[in-house]
Amino acid sequence: MFFSFLQKDDPHFLDLSLVVNYEPRQVIFYYYSSFLKIPLDLCQEIREIAGEEGNPDAPIRKWSDFLFDDLKVSTDLENLQNNEFLEGVGPFYYPLSNTRLYFVKTNISESGILTGHDMDIMQGLNAEYPLNSELAAYQKTRKSGKKTARNEGELIRDITMCLASLREVEKINRHINFLNKHLQNRYALVETMELLPGEPDSLPEKPRKDESEASSAGTLISLNGLLGRRRKAPDRPGNFNHDMKVYIIRYREYEKACDRYKAVLENWSTFYPEFLALCNKDIASAEGKLRQAQASLHIYNSIIVRSFVNSTYQDTRTLSTFRYYLETGRAHSIQDCMNLFEEESRWSEIKASQERIENTIHFLQHGTDNQRTAGEQVDQLLKRGKAYEEAAATKG
Repeated sequence: MFFSFLQKDDPHFLDLSLVVNYEPRQVIFYYYSSFLKIPLDLCQEIREIAGEEGNPDAPIRKWSDFLFDDLKVSTDLENLQNNEFLEGVGPFYYPLSNTRLYFVKTNISESGILTGHDMDIMQGLNAEYPLNSELAAYQKTRKSGKKTARNEGELIRDITMCLASLREVEKINRHINFLNKHLQNRYALVETMELLPGEPDSLPEKPRKDESEASSAGTLISLNGLLGRRRKAPDRPGNFNHDMKVYIIRYREYEKACDRYKAVLENWSTFYPEFLALCNKDIASAEGKLRQAQASLHIYNSIIVRSFVNSTYQDTRTLSTFRYYLETGRAHSIQDCMNLFEEESRWSEIKASQERIENTIHFLQHGTDNQRTAGEQVDQLLKRGKAYEEAAATKG
């Protein structure tokens, strides 16, 4: 939901740039009733860097305290590192946000990673947008809605204010869209009946013994079959004994996850009200930001609607061109700007058309006789276009 602004598909993995710059609470804000996956290598980097960091309030120290003191993952991470049959351990539970954390050896693609730069974008979208005081002051002078500027200076100022308003509207619309998605997420959590922590989902599949290898009672075993059994390595990958050994190791980790789930479930009646309180606090904050953003948006839109420039020309490229005309003396009124803009637009279209025709001729000149005949016809069209240009220039 949140991560559509990043052009990523629900990134659940963290990287070093994130934990160095942002605290756990800032990251977990985007993972209520969701999950995070933390690579084993990153955990080792956190421990090492945090040990050298002298500032106890540094984000990396906060992550170290969160993982190794609050969640107490040290022993499990050592087991994960030393056991070749484990790909990951978890979930571990952080009940205040109903977040599950997994620790994995897996290498992941960049689209699945949340980086420090990604968080910069998210935090920027979530931050309050202060009202532009200059635009607010100008909007008060335009409440009369007069349609004609008294002089070029007033028209240039109006276009400048309109351009600034368009830029603010673009930013604030993204901000409002983010807040609406945020509210949608928190409303859904608050309204969910009987919300509970997620159950462990890492139950390993128990291996089955190959029936062809099983011996029937009373069946004679051939000499070749006996020699084959002796040659077979008991713990070779794909062998039932090996598979059963891996299953037992992974099942023990699953049992640990079940114990953690049971512990958080037993205290859920205490955690759940705190979780709801955090959700409602987020809702109140987002609703306040949304009201402020909508009030600012009304001011910026009011400037655009009451501009001296017709709405047809109210895009940043055209308005910038109008201002250039006025500042360089090529135009002295809004009507001059529109006439000059339309004339230059027509010339641009004619030039682009000629270039397309010339490219076609160049292509046809290297073709067959039939293509050359077609090229002559196109050449005639080109001559007509040039004649139109000359006539228009003479008329101008």
